[in-house]
Amino acid sequence: MGDRKAAIDLLKAAQDSVNDLNNPQRLTHALHLLSSACMVDPTFDQAFYNIGNVHSELNQLPASIACYRRALQCSPNQELEAKIANNISWRLHNLGFVDESLHYGLRAVELDPNLHIAWVTLSCLYQTLSDADKEYETALRGYDLFPSDPMSELQYAFGCLYSRRLAMGFKHYESRFPYQLKNYLQLPYPKWNGEDGHTIFIDADQGLGDTLSFARFIPAAAKKCRYIHCAVQPELLRLFTHAFVMFDNVNVYAKPAPFPAADYWSTFVSLPYNLGLTDDEIRNAPHIEVPQVISPMNWKVPDRKLHVGIAWFGSALNNINRHRSIPVTQFFELYKVPGVQLYAMQVGQGSQDLYDNNGLALVRDLSPAIRDVVDTVGLIRHLDLIITCESALGHIAALAGKECWVPYSFLGRDYRIGLTGADMIWTPKHRTFNQGKGETWGPVFDRIGLALERRIAGAKEKKRAYET
Repeated sequence: MGDRKAAIDLLKAAQDSVNDLNNPQRLTHALHLLSSACMVDPTFDQAFYNIGNVHSELNQLPASIACYRRALQCSPNQELEAKIANNISWRLHNLGFVDESLHYGLRAVELDPNLHIAWVTLSCLYQTLSDADKEYETALRGYDLFPSDPMSELQYAFGCLYSRRLAMGFKHYESRFPYQLKNYLQLPYPKWNGEDGHTIFIDADQGLGDTLSFARFIPAAAKKCRYIHCAVQPELLRLFTHAFVMFDNVNVYAKPAPFPAADYWSTFVSLPYNLGLTDDEIRNAPHIEVPQVISPMNWKVPDRKLHVGIAWFGSALNNINRHRSIPVTQFFELYKVPGVQLYAMQVGQGSQDLYDNNGLALVRDLSPAIRDVVDTVGLIRHLDLIITCESALGHIAALAGKECWVPYSFLGRDYRIGLTGADMIWTPKHRTFNQGKGETWGPVFDRIGLALERRIAGAKEKKRAYET
């Protein structure tokens, strides 16, 4: 053992630095102090544990995991060992090392069955492993141990949603406000819980695809409210103005904008809970109507058998984007299938990838013709198929009633599609091509290519049968 007293003093100074939220260099300074503590006493488990936490906050996950391993080698007490095992489990999961992550996750709850966060981590792992029953059971265990913790409740919400306990899931999904969206709790009016006859401000609290999906509940809300102000992404303004034109008490405007005068606030994703809907009512709620738009057809490439719209990049604001987004060059592999023509429907982030990877001869870029979702739907209607990562284009394809194939990431997932794609809600024409554990995108696109070949061969057979 080294100089434990000096190491403890350095540890305390590092903790003070971490807690000094007014210092923009607090984590960097703490890192230096903790590095010194580990050097002064290389057997100090708490110092290695704390520096692992700081590395994690700085998103230096390999260094974080290595520090946790060193902490375990210092023979920590059982309580600290459980925390270390849980932290290793979570960081390994983030890097995609699922088997080893599960080993440490199970070890954590074995050491301390009352460590609620370890059950939360296990639930996330079982979600990745597509085990809905274990995901739900472990999420419930973590929530029961610490029901006032928003993180525990949020994972319990996902456990419910993936196991198709939809009403219960959306009820507990309200925990996202104290956990991630605290600004809503500072609005000048209370949260709406379904009270009749009031003016409600309904905000788009998540991505464009989420707002589009949950717009199906606005008509039911309009029946309960005196007036509704809907703040939406600009790309949805024309669509929603058309969809809700028959409701005199619904006002739709584009974000960002000043907050309106209202009695209560809500969000689009909160509406199933606000309205007190059952599982079946949530599942069976229809899409909103889409205006018919006449799009010019001069963009279609002639003499191709299958016209396919693609998107490869989701919003970078989503924490699963690094898992779900796909290199645009992976889509080039689909030209192994004769007769395919690809059309880029990627707008905004990621659209430059097509140019950076010299794809213009292969993929007709439709993004200049897309101002909003109405334009996107108008173009989709002239295509045979959509192939997209887990992004807004999939939700738009569902709205348009177009067949959509989703290369489905192993470490991403969307609760509406489900763990495997076997039980989807609101996307009846979607099909998933699931990325397996440890797989790159290559094998997934090999399977998509085979499906495209069968699709084209089937079309040929139908044509021959019709001609004879």
